[in-house]
Amino acid sequence: METADFVAHFSRTYPDLVRARVLVALSGGRDSVALLHLLAEPKLELQLDAVHVHHRLRGADADADAEFCRKRCRELGIRFELIELAVDNLKPVTGEAAWRRRRYRALLDHAVRRDVAAVATAHHRDDVAEGVLVQVFRGAGPRAMSGIAADTDGRIIRPLLPWGRAEIDAWLASRRLSWREDASNRDIHRLRNRVRHVVLPELEAFLPGLRRHLVSLAGALADGEAFMAAELARRVRFIDPWAPDGGIELSALGALPDALRVRWLHGQMALLGVSHVSRRQAELFGELLMCGRPRAVTMDGRWRLRAARGRLWAEPPHLPVGTHAELSSDSDTGFGVPGWRVRLRDDGAPAGEARWSWSPARRESKLTLRPATDNDELPDDAGGRRPVRGILAGALPRHLRTAWPVFCEDDMIHWIPGVWRHPESPVQSDRIVEVIRQ
Repeated sequence: METADFVAHFSRTYPDLVRARVLVALSGGRDSVALLHLLAEPKLELQLDAVHVHHRLRGADADADAEFCRKRCRELGIRFELIELAVDNLKPVTGEAAWRRRRYRALLDHAVRRDVAAVATAHHRDDVAEGVLVQVFRGAGPRAMSGIAADTDGRIIRPLLPWGRAEIDAWLASRRLSWREDASNRDIHRLRNRVRHVVLPELEAFLPGLRRHLVSLAGALADGEAFMAAELARRVRFIDPWAPDGGIELSALGALPDALRVRWLHGQMALLGVSHVSRRQAELFGELLMCGRPRAVTMDGRWRLRAARGRLWAEPPHLPVGTHAELSSDSDTGFGVPGWRVRLRDDGAPAGEARWSWSPARRESKLTLRPATDNDELPDDAGGRRPVRGILAGALPRHLRTAWPVFCEDDMIHWIPGVWRHPESPVQSDRIVEVIRQ
């Protein structure tokens, strides 16, 4: 690997990031140190930040890693920040994966705060080869074995993927750059470390081209997964658990071939933050679609996929609790359901991004929102009264009913977004209440 090759690869693969602000995930290990120095190449003209995530699990060694990263960034004139993750009650059997998710979440949150264009991690070609074997031993499917993407929709980039560990080591040695060694990376009781230090080297003694074959396999699987994803998007959509019409038709899922149906399930759960789907969960889901029983399948994280009224819904592990608020002009207000916000405008110009909007009858009235109560009623077409909770039950999935807000004008219900509007509400006035999807 030559620096000029890296610069050319980065410019070709990420043309929109040249001269942009990029955040480097800096562990202090050999790969991340190499990435830091390569991205600091003046020809790329990047505005670099670096973040070291401190897990507080390895005592003085971890403190020394953090100080090494701080010093290296100071020498290079790169802005550095240390993020500490508190030790909590993560279960040891799932601790490694849980810490990885928290680390990525911390990096992405920092990227949002600093308004950086991308987060760069130091994954390389050997990580791909090792990852394929790890997933084989875990009994994973093609989606998990399809390798590490060069970039993601979440703006994680991996510029070192074309090169292997030996090439990176040679580049570091030629520049006499030092790094930190994490002793836990030598612990062969961890599956990935055993694959890296024992299994793969022994297999390569008989199959010298094995790493190249594994990387090629990952690439072929990734191409297949991309095709399947495009085909899936053409045939059916995913569930939005926080939208009143977010369920999808059971018949649409039932009509999918088995391979697409399984990919839909994995993709849907990934969107909900659930990283694992067991074989048993997939079997129960198939029975729900084909036989109508069970009516619901509980997934990891206590998310539940439930069939009701010919549609499939995703129910969260914790119900939204709703909110009470008085609206004020030109400021956002919570909606009581994740992913939505409310805005009151006094200029009479509805925003194009609003999902629902409503104009109060009187300009001087007090406007509030709150969850419905057992005593709330609304007039029906026959001149009687109907309980609001009954109206919500007929219009919303059950996990949204207790939190979905009613909007009041001087304490009288005048609007329920997506459900009901007072017949005397004006079509439009200077005051407009908007509900916007974030």
